[in-house]
Amino acid sequence: YSCHYFPLSFPRTLSDNMAPHGWLWCLVCQLVLGLAAAEMYCGEENCYGLLGVVRGKVDASGIKKAYRKLSMQWHPDKNPDNKEEATAKFQAIATAYEVLSDDSLREAYDYYLDHPEEQMYNKMRYYRAAYQPKTPLWAVLVGLSIVISFFQYYHRKERVRAFLDSPALDQMLEEEYLNNCAGGRHGYQTGELSDARKAEIKEAFMASLYENPECPLYWAKWSHTFLPVWGYQKPKEFMIWLHWRVVNHKEIMAERRRIAEEKRRAEEEARRAEEERLRLEREKEEKRERNAAYLAERQRKEEEQKQRWVEEAEREAEEAAAKEKDKPKIVTGTIISSDELRKKGHFLIEVRYGTEDDDDPETAQLVVEKELQIGQKVKIALEGAELPSGKIAKRSKVAGEWSEGVLLEELSGGGGPTPPKEAEPAVEEEAPAQDEDEAEGKSKARQRKKKKG
Repeated sequence: YSCHYFPLSFPRTLSDNMAPHGWLWCLVCQLVLGLAAAEMYCGEENCYGLLGVVRGKVDASGIKKAYRKLSMQWHPDKNPDNKEEATAKFQAIATAYEVLSDDSLREAYDYYLDHPEEQMYNKMRYYRAAYQPKTPLWAVLVGLSIVISFFQYYHRKERVRAFLDSPALDQMLEEEYLNNCAGGRHGYQTGELSDARKAEIKEAFMASLYENPECPLYWAKWSHTFLPVWGYQKPKEFMIWLHWRVVNHKEIMAERRRIAEEKRRAEEEARRAEEERLRLEREKEEKRERNAAYLAERQRKEEEQKQRWVEEAEREAEEAAAKEKDKPKIVTGTIISSDELRKKGHFLIEVRYGTEDDDDPETAQLVVEKELQIGQKVKIALEGAELPSGKIAKRSKVAGEWSEGVLLEELSGGGGPTPPKEAEPAVEEEAPAQDEDEAEGKSKARQRKKKKG
């Protein structure tokens, strides 16, 4: 046996303490392979030579004839004087016949003779051919199915026997009897059902149990075991289904196309709905952006308007301040109204002052301690003016009314005091109109006073 399949470097994969020299490992491998090869086939003998036949020129019948002839010749009973040698020879002939009579084993032996250097492969082929099962696989499966079906049938029969002997069945039968009694439990206890009627009810009830898959009685049949179901019923159902598929192929394909078309339409509708939703969302977003831009522009304009208003107010305030600064504090004006206040000796007068060219002359109301005539010229000091005494005129409240200045001097007289009520009739006719003018003037004066207050 060659040692080129086991190089000398092979044992170097072990530790240095456990690995001997390479030549020793090669010798051990050769001995092991030699012993294994000696056990295969006919050992060191040639199986064809033991039977006295030529390889390639003999068939199965020739091998059988040669085996019968040699087995009769070397049978131990036919050779009592040389029994040991005959026994060994007879066993070798039997082994050779066993190898050459089996087709797979003979093929492996022929390959072994042609390729003796492939030791591991020849050994594998020998064990595969020698120890492979001789029984066909289908026979094994059928036998296993029969055994499984037998145990299954036996188990279900035991369950049926236990169910028939259980109190549950008696209770179910009693409930069935009660359901068939017109008088209910009282009728059942008083013997409403006869024995024949009970037998009919029981027979019908048991028949329904045998047809109920939830009851153990339904499965206690040989047709419901493993072998009949998977060996006959399932293949039959499959063939029926296959025949139906072949017969109704066009309808099935049309139904598939219809379902595919419906699915496509549903997907198309979903896609369109999604696009519509996205479009609406975009429109809403654009609208929000436009609204935001509009609000921002509006806010900007409002801010600008407010800024302009502030600037105008500041400018007007500056102008008013400048005008007020340039405005004289001591002025001369004409009394346009005069009213006596509740406090005795105090009168509220309204003085109009300014040039005659002014379209909107200004007025001021004062509280004085003597009665003055309407149209009389007076000189007054307005708020902030310096008085002859050195004091500053201020706006003050006198006798319940606001006084906007101080009376400094009475100038030329006016048209005289108001005529009394005992005047001429013509004057009396004009008096109401004058009173109305005075009342209107008083109301306007009070309104201006309230505004300034």
